[in-house]
Amino acid sequence: MPATIIRLVASTALFALCAAGAARAQDAGGAAYAGDAYDPVSGYRCVTPFCDTVALPGTSCLCQKLNPNETRRENVRYACTDMKSRQQCDAPR
Repeated sequence: MPATIIRLVASTALFALCAAGAARAQDAGGAAYAGDAYDPVSGYRCVTPFCDTVALPGTSCLCQKLNPNETRRENVRYACTDMKSRQQCDAPR
């Protein structure tokens, strides 16, 4: 039960971050941010300006970093959501 609540809260936070990032991109003259930068730690495409949410290549999964200040790839933890099905998807290792 607690794990389900944690996943629900993480998914809700991820959707809110994505919506806020899209709003900021449109406020900045309509220029899309996604695809303009890559996370220096993971190498994944950034979705938000601070690169705390990344897109997994070849999927519709967006992953929010749970420890965004981590500098070692093997120590970064993610909460990932498939944007099509709105279900949790596997986080990268």
